[in-house]
Amino acid sequence: MQIDTQAQRQAWIEGLAQLREQGAIDADDENTLIRHMDERLDAVQQELKALVPEYERRVASDGTDAADAWIGACARDMGEREGADARRMVDSLTAVRNAPAM
Repeated sequence: MQIDTQAQRQAWIEGLAQLREQGAIDADDENTLIRHMDERLDAVQQELKALVPEYERRVASDGTDAADAWIGACARDMGEREGADARRMVDSLTAVRNAPAM
């Protein structure tokens, strides 16, 4: 299944523009979110590409089940890192910093 990343990026940008037009975020936040997404997508793609040779080596030496377990652990670690990074970025947004306390 081929993912149309350009179409997804455009939909993301259009959604952010709607949030800005509604006053939910300002232009700085919009730019921060776009930049963050672009940077993270590229970094994740590069990290995934780097895992392929090791995965293939593990399949050959340890079998598919062991290689799948290893790649699953890598994916969890990556997800946790990406989630923490996204949280820090969101917490830095003006809309979040200036939100009324609940």
